[in-house]
Amino acid sequence: MISIVQRYLIFEILKNSAATILILFIILMSNTLGRVLSDVSDGEIPVDALFPVFLGQSIQVLSLLMPFGFFLGVVFAFGRLYKDHELVVLHACGYGYRQLYQVLFLAMFPVFLFTLWCSVWLSAEALQQAKNIVDEKKDVHEFQSLKVGQFNLSKDKESVFFMQSMSADKLQIQDIIITQKSSRSESLETAKAGRHVIDDKSGDLFLEVGPGTRYEGKAGSVNYKIIEFDKHGILLEKNQSKVAALKPQEKYLSQIINSNRLSDRVELYWRISIPVSLLILGLLAVPLSYISPRQGRYGKIGVALLIFILYLNLLGFSKGALERGGLPMWLNFWWVHLVFLLLSLMLLKQRIRGSIFFWRTEQ
Repeated sequence: MISIVQRYLIFEILKNSAATILILFIILMSNTLGRVLSDVSDGEIPVDALFPVFLGQSIQVLSLLMPFGFFLGVVFAFGRLYKDHELVVLHACGYGYRQLYQVLFLAMFPVFLFTLWCSVWLSAEALQQAKNIVDEKKDVHEFQSLKVGQFNLSKDKESVFFMQSMSADKLQIQDIIITQKSSRSESLETAKAGRHVIDDKSGDLFLEVGPGTRYEGKAGSVNYKIIEFDKHGILLEKNQSKVAALKPQEKYLSQIINSNRLSDRVELYWRISIPVSLLILGLLAVPLSYISPRQGRYGKIGVALLIFILYLNLLGFSKGALERGGLPMWLNFWWVHLVFLLLSLMLLKQRIRGSIFFWRTEQ
């Protein structure tokens, strides 16, 4: 049965953690949205794939934010309770670190499960689905990017397209004018309708137009031609159907867990490291959050930020070293977690030594 004090402390931890994660998430995702919109404007991502790509990156960022947000949430919550002398009174009544850690684990359990789900499963699924949508939409990206009522230049800069209207699904256009110019020939053609076609064998993207009329050569020259046609195709882009291989962070757990590739094994350990870092940072936050009467309410926030930055950088260093083969795979990320676990135990030992109340049980 959870006591009133435990409910109060759990509420303070979760409230501060949720507020911290939400603020950091909004800040980081505003920058991410700017990058995604820039990729859309540059033509690297189709407009229709904007939301799936943004959602996939949002989940990835959220999984990385959960350990840091919870860590700061505990430091914020317990720091305020120390400053307002609430924890001092609880310590004097026999409410020591043993009880604080019980509260911490109760509050951490749902956060840990959610972080584990996001890191190991959900993030990869969202990123892979976003990639599949981008690959699918890229097949018709240039065709759909044509502007109605405007002259549109092709990627090879050899053709100019003009259409009077486009269907709602952006797959067919009507009343078309196309000019093509190269070092060998010039042509102008008009057609009543057109649609995109992808060649099954080559994967090339064509604009199939017709019926219409094609004018080749310079007006007044001997070899000037006027050709009536029923239907023909104009190459827009080559090899559209070829898609890039999946990145390790885009692979499902089932795709990497049995893989022998070094990058996949590193990715597996990285995904596991994120929820493990939540546990380590939670253990570290309890003794770190202690504030003496002369310190301000946010006196340990700077130290907490430095610790997290160091933790994240060491994890990143370890990941890079593993990918380069500079560290043995059996060592992987565990040495980083052990370093900060030892730091947590050292801080806890220092705090317990500082007061006889800090590890005693309730009377």
